[in-house]
Amino acid sequence: MRTDFFVASIPNPEGERFLILLPAEIPASFFFATSWYEKLQDLTLLTEEGFRLQLTEMGLSPDEVDYQLDRARFLHLSVR
Repeated sequence: MRTDFFVASIPNPEGERFLILLPAEIPASFFFATSWYEKLQDLTLLTEEGFRLQLTEMGLSPDEVDYQLDRARFLHLSVR
């Protein structure tokens, strides 16, 4: 299992969204925000299709992508 990124599922009024955080790409504002909602403002939230595509582009196999999707859904972030 790769450990160079973090995944999570985020409830959203438009439907489930996903987050892939690569430590080197986290904006500085993330560390100074006072809430999760504020932290997420500068990050890209993905649909399931976008999540799968980005992980595939990162070199993950279909089985690894499925595993990360399950993992993201387990790691729900509450932003409110």
